Amino acid sequence: MPQLLPERKKPPAPDKGDISLPNMFAPLGGGLAAAAVFAVLTKGTLAGLLLAHLAPLPLMIVALGFGLRQGATAALIAAGLLSIWPNPAFGLVYAGILAIPAILACYIALGAPFRGRELVAGNRAAIAVLGASVALAVAFSVAVIAASIYFGSFEEAINPLRAKAFLIIEDMFRGQDLGDRFDAARLSGVAAFAFPATIAGYALLIYSLNLWCAGKLVKASGLLSASWPDIAAEFTLPRPVAAVFVVAATLAAVGDLPGEIALIVAETLGLALALQGLAVAHMLLRTAKIGTVALLVAYFTIGLFGWPILLFTAVGVADAAFSFRARKRAAAQERRG
Repeated sequence: MPQLLPERKKPPAPDKGDISLPNMFAPLGGGLAAAAVFAVLTKGTLAGLLLAHLAPLPLMIVALGFGLRQGATAALIAAGLLSIWPNPAFGLVYAGILAIPAILACYIALGAPFRGRELVAGNRAAIAVLGASVALAVAFSVAVIAASIYFGSFEEAINPLRAKAFLIIEDMFRGQDLGDRFDAARLSGVAAFAFPATIAGYALLIYSLNLWCAGKLVKASGLLSASWPDIAAEFTLPRPVAAVFVVAATLAAVGDLPGEIALIVAETLGLALALQGLAVAHMLLRTAKIGTVALLVAYFTIGLFGWPILLFTAVGVADAAFSFRARKRAAAQERRG
């Protein structure tokens, strides 16, 4: 009889908190890369602005691939370097609007481990996006409040934005006979008021895309410890998020500082709900013959015009109320039964 060979046992995965060369160099390399990518904003060029969109990616790769402590260390290194150059304010802005939301999103995506157990067992993608949206809303609200205190009032704080917007609008409409249909002063005031909230919502979109890319890269490398979720089926925000969004959007009409903070909350949560709406579209079109084409057209339209994302926010709010995907799964189970 042939001799039976002993079964090979796969060696246990090393603890990502161990002191090792990869665990030492990963946060250093990630911090240097993140700082370098974000620092290109100082060049003031379009290429630098586009490259800065990838600033969260090195931190997220380190956090998801090598551990949360390594990711947090990379964030501290990047913030420290940017505080030395260009200046401490630059490093503080980086820490508040980029590092903290990015690491928080990764922490939740890995299950929010705490004292040996995971606080987030399922639906991690949606909760991670929600965590980043809350962090961004807090950071931008604090920044607006600090600017209002520094300049003496909220109106004085946004005056530079209003003046810049006025010049841009005047330049756009110069030479066109538009009569009284457009008031440049009023439009510039609306643009200045919406600017901080719009940047907060856009930042959440960038972080969500970076988190997805980081997860894919880490998964391809074999370092991802968490299972990859079925985002189209699972991405569901807690129902109170839709209610908070509606209330915040209503309160934004108050104007001044309270209205600005409400608008920041509304735009960040609105973008998170738009992602839920896109998940609904992916799920419902998954088996359709023209599903891929319809999704490509939807993404192209959003990228070209921007405002159609509001339609998916409405779908996300409706899904929070009526649970379209759960109804579809229940109907499919009835047909199989």
